[in-house]
Amino acid sequence: MAQLSEHPSVKRFRDRAAASAAGPPPTLDAQELRDICLEAGADDVGFVDFDRPELADQRNDILHFFPRTKSLISFVLRMNREPIHNPARSVANVEFHQTGERVNETAHRSVAALEARGIRAINPAMGFPMEMARAGAGKIWIVSHEPVAVAAGLGQMGIHRNVIHPKFGNFILLGTVLVDTKVSEYQQPLDYNPCVECKLCVAACPVGAIGSDGAFNFSACYTHNYREFIGGFTNWVEQIADSKNASDYRRRVSDAESASMWQSLSFGANYKLAYTIFD
Repeated sequence: MAQLSEHPSVKRFRDRAAASAAGPPPTLDAQELRDICLEAGADDVGFVDFDRPELADQRNDILHFFPRTKSLISFVLRMNREPIHNPARSVANVEFHQTGERVNETAHRSVAALEARGIRAINPAMGFPMEMARAGAGKIWIVSHEPVAVAAGLGQMGIHRNVIHPKFGNFILLGTVLVDTKVSEYQQPLDYNPCVECKLCVAACPVGAIGSDGAFNFSACYTHNYREFIGGFTNWVEQIADSKNASDYRRRVSDAESASMWQSLSFGANYKLAYTIFD
């Protein structure tokens, strides 16, 4: 019987190990890393040291997911303005979903480029899918992209609780990549807030979730905008279970709401309030 050391797979593994004996660089060059991310599809990018105090409340979750984390890459992709401004939900949701897929693809390409250089990195989802096994027991997302983006100098939170980029405004989606290597230069938060508090979002919000004094009613926003996400979906299932028959169900749930739920299940969850995003 041939020895394991003579197996072609073992030989190739040892050859690769010898070729990369020097290992990955102890520090990633910030400009090179920026170029990697921009080439992968990002419209802007920033880097955050994992030890930054702004990430303290996320540290345990991130380390549980990727214990090697030393740096975070935060990047943005720009969305087209007019589809988001349009009150037609179908138009806005196509923009959200298509850009969201490109965010995940950009993160994937960035990780692949880093892996080719011997650097370990991992890309949590932009939005869905999430860790639904933890639903009801805690946070179902791995990384909170917004505070990472703020720490990376990619914008500040507006009174509507969206990150406003200094160039692209509200019309961005965020992505994050976790890296096991330090970066030669890290960004700092913007020293000003692009939000001018014009209160257009306050006027446009149909459920009064955004207060003119800066207050924010999370429950009102979540119930309306994310109606067909986990909370609303659970409520819909309960309505079905409690209905005596088809007629009783239709008294509880309108045909339009049933059709919208079907659309969310077949295509992707529909956001209900894109038009509160302004320049």
